[in-house]
Amino acid sequence: MNHSYRDAMDALCFTPEQKADMVEHLLSAPAGNVVRPRRFRRFAAAGVAAALVLSLGVAGATGALGSAGEAFAGLFGGGAVETEIIDRIGYPIGASATSNGVTITADAIVGDTYSYAIVYSIRRDDGEPLVSQEVLDAGGAYGGRLSLAFESHDLQQNHLLALLQGGRGGYSHFYDADPDDGAIQFVEFWTEDTPVRPGRVTATFQDLYDTSAGYADKVLLAEGSWELEFRMDFADSSVSLEAGQGFTLNGMDATLDSVVVSPLSIMVEYTVYEKVPEVAREDGLEDAGSDPYAPFRDLPIVITYTDGSALEIESGNTSVSSGGGGSTKCTKGLVFETLRPLDEVASVTVGGIVLPVSAAE
Repeated sequence: MNHSYRDAMDALCFTPEQKADMVEHLLSAPAGNVVRPRRFRRFAAAGVAAALVLSLGVAGATGALGSAGEAFAGLFGGGAVETEIIDRIGYPIGASATSNGVTITADAIVGDTYSYAIVYSIRRDDGEPLVSQEVLDAGGAYGGRLSLAFESHDLQQNHLLALLQGGRGGYSHFYDADPDDGAIQFVEFWTEDTPVRPGRVTATFQDLYDTSAGYADKVLLAEGSWELEFRMDFADSSVSLEAGQGFTLNGMDATLDSVVVSPLSIMVEYTVYEKVPEVAREDGLEDAGSDPYAPFRDLPIVITYTDGSALEIESGNTSVSSGGGGSTKCTKGLVFETLRPLDEVASVTVGGIVLPVSAAE
């Protein structure tokens, strides 16, 4: 994934009061109300008004599914090591929905304590290509990412209480895994700021567009509503590192509360003993030149591998919220671009604190 996606993933922050307001809004929303998702979403309400065909795990039951490693081929480096890791911590899904002659299938999921990724395939039922060759060729200039967009898309757990547990941030894109099969793929990456709850989830999609000429001039490719249900219950390969140490972050006292790392991602929780300053407002909008959360999010994290190489994490999914007593609770998480087994990770350094990984396994 290029850094433009990474840079867009910062600054998730909602107070408990805002969470309560959002849940109240969801409960009072009329049936059929659709809220268009933004790049990062914490809450969504989506109504599906079109007839669809729902198939839960049919392909899995018939043995037609491939492995999770095959579904994610090329997304995390594509080597044999990455495939082995994905097959160990992920699994094929096979849930699908059809609307107006187009089928969306959830192919596979991979995840850990705080993060997960899901790959979907989208294809016409008549076997004809879904997008033009021009769109496919143009994707080569953007690392294979295709200029496509859903009118709306949401993924949420089938439990209202999950809305109160925290926030999440993520990113997604379209690509073509096999130029000869007529299908395209959609992959989404999510990081939660609280542990992922196992259980059934619902993915909803509305209308697919070609945005090659810009979103304002988008062209409808497939009209319809799709709703898929499947279980999120993967094997967790995460380990917790020693925490509780004090450190200084941008001149502020802080405590390292938790560091959890897996082959897929890292999540760091920490407390800063300062309050986020008030932001000057004009006409109800924050001053565009001031980001009061930046000093709290700017936590240096470095992963050092046994071969001497290192990964410096400069951006990621972050959350900042009041911790009470004048403190601020913060998280910073990231899904890795390349997967490596934990026995290749020598240490994680957070705010200058070196945490050996081998001792945690």
